[in-house]
Amino acid sequence: MARRHLVVHPLVLRRAQVLRVDDLNPRTRRVTLTGEQLGPFERDGLRLPAFRTEAFDDHVKLVFAADGDLAPVLPVQLEDGIDWPPSETRRARDYTPRRFDPEALELDLEFVLHGDGPAAAWAAAAAPGDDLWFAGPKSSAVVPADADWVLLAGDETALPAIARYLDERPVDAPVRVVAAVPDEAAYRDLPTRPGDRVAWVKATPGDPRALADAVRGLDAPPGEPYVWAAAESRSLLPLRRRVSRELRLPKSRSSITGYWHREDAEAAAPAASLQAPTAWFAVRAALRLGLLDSLGAGPVPLPALAEQLGIDGRRLATLLEVLATAGVAAGPDPAALGPAGEELLADEHARERFTGVDADRVLALAELAGALELDEPAWSRVHGRTMRQSLERDRHRYEELVEDAEGLAHLVNGLPRLPVWGSGAMVAVTGPGAVVLADLLRERLDIDPSIVESPVPLEVLRQESERFPHRFSEQWRSTGVAATALALGHRTDDEAVALLTEMRRAATKAVLVEALRPDALGPGAAHEALLGLAATGSAPRSPSDIAVLAADAGWTVADRRPLGWGVEYFALDGAVQ
Repeated sequence: MARRHLVVHPLVLRRAQVLRVDDLNPRTRRVTLTGEQLGPFERDGLRLPAFRTEAFDDHVKLVFAADGDLAPVLPVQLEDGIDWPPSETRRARDYTPRRFDPEALELDLEFVLHGDGPAAAWAAAAAPGDDLWFAGPKSSAVVPADADWVLLAGDETALPAIARYLDERPVDAPVRVVAAVPDEAAYRDLPTRPGDRVAWVKATPGDPRALADAVRGLDAPPGEPYVWAAAESRSLLPLRRRVSRELRLPKSRSSITGYWHREDAEAAAPAASLQAPTAWFAVRAALRLGLLDSLGAGPVPLPALAEQLGIDGRRLATLLEVLATAGVAAGPDPAALGPAGEELLADEHARERFTGVDADRVLALAELAGALELDEPAWSRVHGRTMRQSLERDRHRYEELVEDAEGLAHLVNGLPRLPVWGSGAMVAVTGPGAVVLADLLRERLDIDPSIVESPVPLEVLRQESERFPHRFSEQWRSTGVAATALALGHRTDDEAVALLTEMRRAATKAVLVEALRPDALGPGAAHEALLGLAATGSAPRSPSDIAVLAADAGWTVADRRPLGWGVEYFALDGAVQ
């Protein structure tokens, strides 16, 4: 799993003021912000660092309120990050910093003035002196230095990032730009160099084929590219599929991001219909049978498709009819992919909801009633073993947790300065986020951590370790500090106590970095809590629950603090009282 290299920044909530407003063309407005909070500043007793933006596709999250009352929707500033409280009225939108002048404290943001979204509406009415609250950037992605050429593709919402790339040139390589815009009014001068090429494509916003067709017709330079694209999320599906399935570029050599989403009924219907139980199981069956892969090349007559899959044609037609109601397929004769099917085929994360660990948690809900009566995990009743035991046997399931844990890098930036590590301490760390934490300690404290896990998860973590040559072990050995990085969330209470007991035998100090509740920015926090209950038999753990588990293993909580996004830090003391 080749990861994109990220430079992580402290997450800070800032308030800036509009300095000036300039219309770049009839469809695009540049708003220049200023204010003391673009430099280092203090708020609520916290000393917060200056604004930083180091990559062309950085983004800041602008915060608005549907009812105009900003106070309850703003995130809470923590010492080393932010935490988002639940809110029904928050409207947040991501935008690329086009230019930042740290001396003049000026930040340019560019807005496409179409639609009725909160950011476009704010920009259309913006005037000098108006306030704007935003957070971020949380990180900057590093473009691979060995890219032979660079492809930048997108609609007009991507033009600020494209123009910034051409200004800053993080890689000295020829560039191909493909820009899909509704008309010539959206054209703009781009700072190209000899050897670059720009193709303007006229297309309706959200056109599902425009970018992919234009990219396919490019006069591409030789060698391996770095591909960056941003546009309406569904319009990127054909391009995403081409990059992943035809060009076979690793994740570290591409970044394809949905900058906005169509909100019309046609786009929303498939997503909503996939929530129906029959549709969910039909999609799961289609993915496991390879049906969507068979349709990937185009429509297939029903008899030919039935022969490819080895399934009776009449039974297959029944499945296809349900898939058609969810927008996954069309047909049944000939059978073809629908818009939701295109998305599933192009996006592995979307597929994981039906075939990965998340799907396994959903399946466990079938046994939830009996599990609650017997006070045991529903997962165990379905799979014959606990979730932890399943992960110890299945590298693919554990890989999903490791990939999800990459977001931990945005939350732990302040941990190295805490006194728990000591000077020259030996540290051992476990959990899906072990590599993230070990990399940070190695880089910031020059500590040489060991990573501890059972054999199958350990091999996943070994392959994930790219930046530093960490030590790996299948057993806990005597160490100064024993640490977890998202290790408790997939364990039952008994398994959590067993792990903490092993750590207590190896060390007299411990650090826990654990997610206690779903991120309030994401949808469906209550549903996530129920799925967690089905998986481990445990309701979302509170800090007092963690203290009880720690005490059962011989630890006392010496320090605790929130890190953001529902993740908390605990320092444990195991010294004999």
